[in-house]
Amino acid sequence: MTVPTKPTGPDCQVTELAVIPSRLLDGSPNAVDLKRDETDKEPPSPAVSVPSLVPVNQDGRPVATEEEIATLLHVVDDIPSRTWIACLIGACERFVWAAGTMPLQNYIQNAPGGAIPGALGLGQATASNIVNALMISSYVTPIPAAILADSGHGRYRTLVWSCIIEAIGGTILAATSWSGAFEAGAALPGMIVALVFLSFGSGAFKTAVIPFIVDQYEETEFRVKTLKSGEKVVTSRELTITYIYNAFFWAENVVAIVTIATPILERYVNFFAAYLVPCVVMWLTLIPLLLAKKRFANTKAGEENVIPAVAKALWCGAASGFKMDAAKPAAQLDRKRRAVPWTDSFIDDIKTSLLTCRVLLIFPVYWLCFNQAFNNLISQAGQMITYGIPNDVIMVTGAIAGVFVGPLVQYGLYPFLTRRRIRFGPIARITFGFGLLTISMAYTVIVQHLIYRTGPCYDHPLTCAAGRNMPNQISVCIQLPFYFLSELASVFCCTTGTDYMEPDGWIWEHTCLAA
Repeated sequence: MTVPTKPTGPDCQVTELAVIPSRLLDGSPNAVDLKRDETDKEPPSPAVSVPSLVPVNQDGRPVATEEEIATLLHVVDDIPSRTWIACLIGACERFVWAAGTMPLQNYIQNAPGGAIPGALGLGQATASNIVNALMISSYVTPIPAAILADSGHGRYRTLVWSCIIEAIGGTILAATSWSGAFEAGAALPGMIVALVFLSFGSGAFKTAVIPFIVDQYEETEFRVKTLKSGEKVVTSRELTITYIYNAFFWAENVVAIVTIATPILERYVNFFAAYLVPCVVMWLTLIPLLLAKKRFANTKAGEENVIPAVAKALWCGAASGFKMDAAKPAAQLDRKRRAVPWTDSFIDDIKTSLLTCRVLLIFPVYWLCFNQAFNNLISQAGQMITYGIPNDVIMVTGAIAGVFVGPLVQYGLYPFLTRRRIRFGPIARITFGFGLLTISMAYTVIVQHLIYRTGPCYDHPLTCAAGRNMPNQISVCIQLPFYFLSELASVFCCTTGTDYMEPDGWIWEHTCLAA
C-alpha cells in the first residue's frame, strides 16, 4: 500500500485518496506496521473494522466500488447552496448585458422624435457595425482575462473586478443618455467609452463565471447514496455538472425575459430610465459576490501560470513537424538532447485541448448568426407592424421559448433517446444545433423578402412619404419562428459546447474557453 504524495510540476493534479485512516499511520496500539513482511503479518485487530477502510466524504457517504458504479443507477448529487448563489450572480450579470445592449440599436440608429425611439440618428449600417464591434470585443477580451483568472489573479478576483468595470460602463452609459448630457454633446463619446468598459467587464466576467460556478461543487468521486425509498444509487459528477450547466442556462433565459423592462422604458419614458435599470442591477450584483466570499470555494488566486509552459511545448511540437508527441520528454531528450520541465501527461492534456479547440472553431459563426437578434432583426422588426410593442421587445420571445424548450430537451428528448439506446453525442448535438440555426437564418431572408413585397414603402421601408408615419403593413409576428429555432439551436449548441469544454485535462479550463 502506497501513501499518495502531492505531485509537483506543471501537470500536477492532486487527487485525495483518503483510503488509509490516520490512526493506522501513527504510533497508536491499533497502528499497522506498513513495512512488516507479509509472512509476519497478524490477523487484523477487531478494533480495526473493514468498513473503516472505505473512504467517505463529509456526509458519511462511501466511495462507490467499480461494481456499484457499473450496476447502480447514476443520479445528480446534492448541490451546495453556494453553487446557486454563484448562478444567481452570473444570471444577474447576463441580465445587465442583455438589458444594456437591447436598446442600443434604436439608440444609435434612429433620430429622436420619430415613430421608433432613437437618440443619435446614425443610421442602421453604423448602428449595426457598432453593436457588432461590441459583440466581437466581448468575445476577444476573455482571452487575456482567462490568463489572469487561471494564474495569479484568480477567478474570484476576476469576477469582482469585472463586475466593477461593467458597472462603471453602465453608469457612464446611463449618465450620458440623460437629456442634459445629451444636449451638451456627451451622448456619442460617452456611449463609446461606456461600450469599452462594458465589453471588457462582460468579457472578463463570462470567461470566469462558469468555471467558478463549477468550482463550487467539489465532489470528484462516485458516491453511494441511499434514497428515501431505500434504493441505493450512485451520484455522478458528470450528471451533476451537466445539471448545473442546464440550470444556469435556464436561469439566463428567465432573466432575459425580465429585460423586457428596458425597451418599454425606452419607448414610454426615455433612454436614461432604460439604462439606469442595468446600471443599478450591476452594482447590486456586487453585494452577494462580496458577502458570500467566505462561503465560496476556490476563491484564492492561482499559484501557477501554465501559459509559458504550454507555449514552449507548442513551439517544440511545431518545430518537429507539428507533432505534439515530439514534445514529450523522452522525444526531446532523444532528438534534441535537452530536458524539458513537463511530463507526458502534460503533452497529452495539450493534445486534448487542441482537439477540443478544433471543434469549437465553428462557434464564432454561431455567435455571428445568433447576435443578429441584437441588431439587424431589431431593425427588421421596426419595418413591420408591432401593435404598439417596442420593436426590440420581440427578441424576448427567444428567452421565453428557451424557458420551455430547455427543460423539454433535458427531461424529455434526452431520456427518450437514452431509453432506446440511441446515442446523441456532443458532436451530433452541436451539428444538429447548427442545422437549426441555418434554417432560422434562411427564414429571416424569407421574412425580409415578404417585407419588400408589402406596402406602403415596399423595398424602402420607413423612407417613403407614407412610411414616415407607418411601417410596411406586415405583422412582426412572422419573426417568431426565427427566435424559436435559434433558441432551440442554442440548447443543443451552447450547453453542449460548454459541457464539451470540460475535458479531464486541466490546462485548458479557461484558455480554450475564452478563445
